[in-house]
Amino acid sequence: MVIPLRKHTKEDEPYQRRSDIERLLIELDDLPVEQLVERLKCTQSTVPFEVLVYYLRHCKVGLSAKHLEPIFITFYSRLEAALSRTVSDASLENAVHLREEIAERVMEMIAKDRSSQEDQMYYWEVNFNHALANLRRDVLRKLGPARETDPLVNYEPLTHEGEDGQEISPEVDIAAADFFNANPSILDDTDFRLRLFDAINGLPDDERRAIGLLLQGMQIESQDPEVMTISKALACTERTVRNRLNRAYEKLRTVLQAEENII
Repeated sequence: MVIPLRKHTKEDEPYQRRSDIERLLIELDDLPVEQLVERLKCTQSTVPFEVLVYYLRHCKVGLSAKHLEPIFITFYSRLEAALSRTVSDASLENAVHLREEIAERVMEMIAKDRSSQEDQMYYWEVNFNHALANLRRDVLRKLGPARETDPLVNYEPLTHEGEDGQEISPEVDIAAADFFNANPSILDDTDFRLRLFDAINGLPDDERRAIGLLLQGMQIESQDPEVMTISKALACTERTVRNRLNRAYEKLRTVLQAEENII
């Protein structure tokens, strides 16, 4: 049995999937699980995105992890292809990072719906393209060329001018030792530290902001609603913050690969 949508419009009308989506879901519901997975993976005659979202977000469908994995891979691959057409490298300098951000948010929403059954992605089963366009517009507004304020503007810079030239701010210096878990002798090298922070400043904006705020003592998340966190400052989830930091670590390792035991 196809799982119905539970949400209602402002006029108290139930949201409805398109008739073609509903018919296809009924057909697929009768297939053995192995055939179902093969049909969802098919690249010759692809199913609509709404169908993939249905099987990924509803844990009541009862698919095992073994069967969900290839569906997730198919969905993510097609999502990346769709985003490459609308967030193109030709039109945006940081298009790659924006596409990653959008894709990560979609996957996070799916995972959250599966684990909590909050039913927040119902509209993605009604009109996937419109839902994705809304999310894309939101991300571009916050991270793209039209973004407003940088959350780092209200915080002290990572470096300052000292008697001997540019120096690392003391608070950041302390945080860096813990953050990068570096060999103390390396961090004692002023030239290395400046190269490190030059590398940080060369990161994509989303990753630079995440590391910058962390180095200035801001927590990634907090149980206290009054505490400002990186997640709140950057208007994203804790998982997104950690994904940005992980990407940043890898880039910093590459930039500073000539040094041993940097991170």
